[in-house]
Amino acid sequence: MFKQLQLRLTFVCTAITGVILIAMACGSLAIAEQHLAQRGQISFKSDVNAILYHIGSQNVLDHAWLAQTETSSRLMIDVRDNGKPLLYNGTWDVENRQTMAQKARETALQQYGLNVSVAPDTRVQTQTAIFTLTDITGNEYYSASAVVPVAKGWVGLTVVKSKHDEQVQVENLRWMFGGLVFLAVVLLTVFAWFFTAWAVKPVEESRRKQIEFVSAASHELRSPLAVIQTSISAMQQATPERAQHFASAITEECVRMSRLIGDMLTLASADNSTWSLHKEQVDLETLLLTASEHFEQIAAKKAIALSVVLPDDPLPKCRCDRQRMGQVLAVLMDNAVSYTPKGGHIELSAELYHRGIQLKVADNGVGIPDEHKAHIFDRFYRADASRSKKEHYGLGLCVAKEIVNLHHGMLIIADTPGGGATFILTLPCET
Repeated sequence: MFKQLQLRLTFVCTAITGVILIAMACGSLAIAEQHLAQRGQISFKSDVNAILYHIGSQNVLDHAWLAQTETSSRLMIDVRDNGKPLLYNGTWDVENRQTMAQKARETALQQYGLNVSVAPDTRVQTQTAIFTLTDITGNEYYSASAVVPVAKGWVGLTVVKSKHDEQVQVENLRWMFGGLVFLAVVLLTVFAWFFTAWAVKPVEESRRKQIEFVSAASHELRSPLAVIQTSISAMQQATPERAQHFASAITEECVRMSRLIGDMLTLASADNSTWSLHKEQVDLETLLLTASEHFEQIAAKKAIALSVVLPDDPLPKCRCDRQRMGQVLAVLMDNAVSYTPKGGHIELSAELYHRGIQLKVADNGVGIPDEHKAHIFDRFYRADASRSKKEHYGLGLCVAKEIVNLHHGMLIIADTPGGGATFILTLPCET
């Protein structure tokens, strides 16, 4: 499912960015082609003006100069002196030059009324027409026709220049833009594939955890329901004394189910961000002593010694939810009592830590292996894979972690020197 989602997101991302990229490339290409065309036109007009100036300032047309001008600027020049063709065959493209020169003269006459073979009406001003021609093969040419008054009469000038070099530049430019766009789209596709994989990963992880959560919840609910169902069936045929025993078992399982459902609702509220806190100024030293007193009798039954270590100077009060922080300490104490062996020891301590207060619940029990520490706050996670301890569902530490996160605090686990586990709770001192 997530692979299909990744493929769709990759396609959409590539398509949208590709369309934008192609549009920008086409716009840039159009501007570049326009600049090339303008540069070609300006260059051709400059060449024509230079030729006109030279003709107007010279009494005799030098064939060597014409040949040099043609060669340097890739021009085809046709000159008529007082209507008679100049005996000059040009330096290149002899066959095509006469055809294009004739077509240029005809176009100048038909479209601009300029006849380079007839004397002009005025002997003062040069008459010029610049336009574009296309031959039978589709090749384009810059063309210019002009009539230049000179001392001995007039000179008819026709200049033609092929756009082949310019068209080659445009074609190369298009290939370059096309190649760059193709390469960019390929790179965008690769980027989109890995980016969507990164974006989908949290969703996939959330989905996996949700499935594991539902599976674990179903497993945990199945056990008390089976006990209740079996007890009800047995009560129907049991003596009153035995029926009372089964009733007690049903009550105990109902309490366990109520606790499990309560923890699940608490986590659901945290996930939906609907969990509200009632913060007030709380003396954490008093809260720590209260937690120790609540578990004093339970610890005494297992011959577990409890001790509370407080600093000599009173700690500043912390702004937090008294009930929720008491719930966190209860979870940590319950966990410590449950996994500390008979005759063990649990120590509660409090101290200043930078700009906050640090509370510790340390036991000398079995401890938690390093491979389990990264998952100890996961939902329904227990280090004992057999789930042999029925009093623990694996939600308490997860609930405690959520409460601490809502207080912008930190809850971590460390090893107790000599063996055991130490839970370290750090809360900021809010004023």
